[in-house]
Amino acid sequence: MHGFTRKAGTAFAALVVAALAIAATALARADVPETAAAPSASCSNASIGFMGPITGDVAFIGKEQLGFAKYAIRKLGGGKIKLIEGDTQLDPAQASTVGARFHANQAILAVVGPAGSQEVLAVAPIFKKTEPMPFISGSATATSLTKGSIPTFRRVVPNDSVQSPTIAKYIRQILKAKKVFIVDDQTSYSRPLAAGVQANLRAGGVKVTRQSVNQKVTDFSALVSKISDDTDVVFLPWQVAANGQIFGQQMKEQGKTAIIFGSDGLDSGDFKIAGSYVSAFA
Repeated sequence: MHGFTRKAGTAFAALVVAALAIAATALARADVPETAAAPSASCSNASIGFMGPITGDVAFIGKEQLGFAKYAIRKLGGGKIKLIEGDTQLDPAQASTVGARFHANQAILAVVGPAGSQEVLAVAPIFKKTEPMPFISGSATATSLTKGSIPTFRRVVPNDSVQSPTIAKYIRQILKAKKVFIVDDQTSYSRPLAAGVQANLRAGGVKVTRQSVNQKVTDFSALVSKISDDTDVVFLPWQVAANGQIFGQQMKEQGKTAIIFGSDGLDSGDFKIAGSYVSAFA
């Protein structure tokens, strides 16, 4: 049987990826020069790579996405395509390591993931090398990712330019907030989303206080103490839901009554503060 090349075989790879609504991956190989010596993968070892946080604080994201990928392979792979897993733990350095390994594996025709915007930025230089690798994410939302600088990247979720005004509108019109406290977690996912929501809220006449904390911090008591008693909503565009839970618990300990509104990163069983809200985009 003829082998698949990354260029010609992307259509076959997209059959599996399509189950995740990411058939656009097939278009990514169009940029490969015809003169390039395209490596081939035989029908017996053609593979799709999966990158995501399978373990760690945000494993709920990776496990959910991995489950869909396995389902797609099982239903549409026809036994002719394999899924190769790579655990990134939502860490850019680890994502780079996995990305380099995937790019060097000639059997991998395309990649599902990674999950976070910071990871996409980390692997982009690797996947843009000779024989570019098409990859597509189900959860990376930074607007800049699809501005053209990463030609082989696609995603199936709205970007921050859609999320920001939608979240701000809900906070302002539905929750009737007049004063909002925003805390980003210093990642390339969180900062642009926080900035977008902040700009939209201020444009609507809402008073906004902005703070920032590293994603690895788990004691927010000092930060919580800065929330004024007349704050209506605390917006947390965070990726680690467990951190949001700790933040909410420490708010309660300090008698803070503002409503927590989390971005889609907090849409997990790890975050269950009574009376809180989370956004979800799909």
